[in-house]
Amino acid sequence: MKNLLAILTFFYFLFYVSTLSAQQPQLTTDNKKALKRFEAAEVAYRQKAFSEAIISLKKALKSDNEFTEAWLLLGDAYAELSRKEEAVRAYEKAVAVDSAFFPGLYYFLGQLQYELGDYGQAVQSFRKLLNFPDITPGRRQRGQAGLEKACFALHAVQHPAGIQPENMGDSVNTTADEYINFVNETADRLVLTRKMNRKTEGAAARLFTETFFHAELINGEWALPSPLVLPWQQGLDVGGMSLSVDGRKMYFTGCYWPGGYGSCDLYVSSRQGQQWLEPSGLGAAINSPWWDSQPVISSDGKQLFFSSKRKGGKGGSDIWMSIKLPNGKWSPPLNLGDSINTSGDEMAPFLHADGQTLFFSSTGRPGLGGADLFVSRKNMAGQWSQAQNPGYPLNTKDNEINIFVSLDGDQAWISSDRDGGNGGFDIFNFQTNDEIRPEKVLFVKGVVMDLESGKLLGAKVVLTNLLNNRVEDSTNADPVSGEFLMVLHPGMDYAFNITKKNYLFYSKNLNLSTDGAGEHLQQTFRLTPLRKGAQITLENVFFDFNSARLKPASFAELNKLLEMLTQNKDLRLLIAGHTDSIGDATYNQKLSADRAFVVYNFLVSRGIEADRLEYKGFGATRPVASNTSEEGRKKNRRTEVRVL
Repeated sequence: MKNLLAILTFFYFLFYVSTLSAQQPQLTTDNKKALKRFEAAEVAYRQKAFSEAIISLKKALKSDNEFTEAWLLLGDAYAELSRKEEAVRAYEKAVAVDSAFFPGLYYFLGQLQYELGDYGQAVQSFRKLLNFPDITPGRRQRGQAGLEKACFALHAVQHPAGIQPENMGDSVNTTADEYINFVNETADRLVLTRKMNRKTEGAAARLFTETFFHAELINGEWALPSPLVLPWQQGLDVGGMSLSVDGRKMYFTGCYWPGGYGSCDLYVSSRQGQQWLEPSGLGAAINSPWWDSQPVISSDGKQLFFSSKRKGGKGGSDIWMSIKLPNGKWSPPLNLGDSINTSGDEMAPFLHADGQTLFFSSTGRPGLGGADLFVSRKNMAGQWSQAQNPGYPLNTKDNEINIFVSLDGDQAWISSDRDGGNGGFDIFNFQTNDEIRPEKVLFVKGVVMDLESGKLLGAKVVLTNLLNNRVEDSTNADPVSGEFLMVLHPGMDYAFNITKKNYLFYSKNLNLSTDGAGEHLQQTFRLTPLRKGAQITLENVFFDFNSARLKPASFAELNKLLEMLTQNKDLRLLIAGHTDSIGDATYNQKLSADRAFVVYNFLVSRGIEADRLEYKGFGATRPVASNTSEEGRKKNRRTEVRVL
């Protein structure tokens, strides 16, 4: 709207200032009363006294209702006051009096109609502009762009998507601005930013303050949000925040902080228990002398997306991405390119936990008005698809500025200043549709504790892709609460391990490679202290059928066993092989012993002293499940280790 007003103001001075006094005969009236009122209105307009100008113009038009310049200036004055409906009516009167007086007016008229959501009328106005043969190339280009977005918006409204955003109500929204930041994996806890005006003193004082809040869903109703306590904030300006998928790392924007690189920089704070620790900046690779804001981290912590006005972009603010390097530092950011960024402003990126679905807001693409939300998906080659506008009613004539989609992909929350809110930006909730729903993901969540004492443990948790033995994700359980959460992707076969010095590691196979396989895993994980008689089953040690040959997928878990022996120098283990009851008992005995020896040999060949290890085969003599079903037999075919 500001650009439109600048154009209108320029138009006014170009066409009106020269027509006063000495050049009054050039105006479209010779009514002296109308001319006198018009001159007074022009003086008031110059002084930005727009309300006074409107009064004088109404009097001028009362004297001559077909005074074209008066209708035009009246529309300008209304537009300056953001009284868009009245501006449209004034401009419509001007073209009704003389449709060819100023062809460029149809662009301003179409733009206002578009901003008001009157897309059908906007289409007509832009088409009328383009029907004039003598308009300048620049004006024709702007008119074609206006027609394109008006046609898109009209089609979107005529073909609404099957979603119904609903205001979250007075418990969450206020007359201030609310922005959604985070919703947990069970969608019963949310984090938001509330932006409020503040009393200012001095030219450098901030006009508003942003505070983070959290709220819980209790008996189906959202409780009143409470401020998120940040003991280190001490009056520092914070905003543009997101949380990691487990809610334990906060990536946020700090503006004008001591030691900052630019006006706004990116920071991260970690949570232990309920306390947010002192934040640290993301360094010179990420932060620049320009505006950097609105960071979001991928679910595996390896990619950071953010909005920046740094050099090298497409114009305005763009979406950039950085990769965490093996040394823990961030790579120089890459601009996401033309499929995402435009000459307008791209802001508020949100990457779903599927790692493939990116949402963001943009003012530079055909939409329904203001800032619209867009979605792009990453293909197998790692390229982002051309961003798509999900249409109406996700987007409206107003501003949809950011979005958060639940871990299961079924719900979403947006921040919008659309009609039906409490004032400013409010948070709206809706059920997703196929166009924006991300790929399905699962999660493993739990608390790690000592099996014997119940003490909560800060252990290391690792997910390894058994197809290539690469670590897909790793985290550390909270040392205070023992909590952790990690994302699982259907189609994968994982080794899931929890390790801590002086404990037997936890082993589980999470095979999600078959269609429809897998579900959330949520439990308390109890680690067994290293003591005589303690034992675990190595669930991710696999052999070829009817053979003692290790499958390559076994190496990740065997390396965990090697690591445990290396960390605990006085540890001695028995490696025990077991089979199901199918086949000859003598054969099963030998097969189980051979398999135990293979594991023994793996460890010895990698430097573990032979006198720290024993191996033995038990055949089918120690079943842990029934041999009457394949599921039971699978459990009985196992490799165990026991502390000696």
